[in-house]
Amino acid sequence: MPDMTTFRNLSGFTAVLKVLLGVYMAIAALGLWSGWLEIELLRRAANGLSVSEAEAAASDSRQTLLGGLYLLVFVITGIMYLRWIYLSNRNARSLGAAGMQFSPGWAVGWYFVPFAMLWKPYQALKETFKASHPDFTQDWQHAPYPTILPLWWTLWIICNFVGQAVLRSALRADTPDQLLASSWITFVSGTLEIPLGIIAMAVVAKLQMWQSEKHRRLGAIAT
Repeated sequence: MPDMTTFRNLSGFTAVLKVLLGVYMAIAALGLWSGWLEIELLRRAANGLSVSEAEAAASDSRQTLLGGLYLLVFVITGIMYLRWIYLSNRNARSLGAAGMQFSPGWAVGWYFVPFAMLWKPYQALKETFKASHPDFTQDWQHAPYPTILPLWWTLWIICNFVGQAVLRSALRADTPDQLLASSWITFVSGTLEIPLGIIAMAVVAKLQMWQSEKHRRLGAIAT
């Protein structure tokens, strides 16, 4: 049975998360610009052309600043996203979804379990979507889920693997050619993060909309 008293309207929380995702994408776009400038600088060095110490220092400072901003926003957005996952799962239960396999805690916890993190968080979020579908209550297991969900998760996995490649290449890059190759991998990673952010915004907005609509319908029935 639905427990309307424990339902939490996540419209404000979702709006904040979308703003953070927007900031994340803006920094990613700035990173692409900065990364391209660095690639051009490294191309000159790899081709034997002169690069002044001032140019190299300016490039390093710019990349360090953007890298620090990126890390800060990534951590804050990640914490907010995991909190949103927890609250959305709990909301689905309060809307009457009986027999859910993933608890709010494990909907978050699976993100930190090696190997299982590749598919379990996706299964948990898919279950939350199905349980939140406004047109399904008792038979929520048969509810559809948005087609953008598997697209988002696939892109998320690709970004994670590319991110690992970025880290490995950066750690062993010493020569201009190696630094150039590492910069290209970082640039590719940045191009993936922008569409990932756009799709993530659509995912959180869709789930919040479904839950609000289901809550409205159940409230109308109760009265």
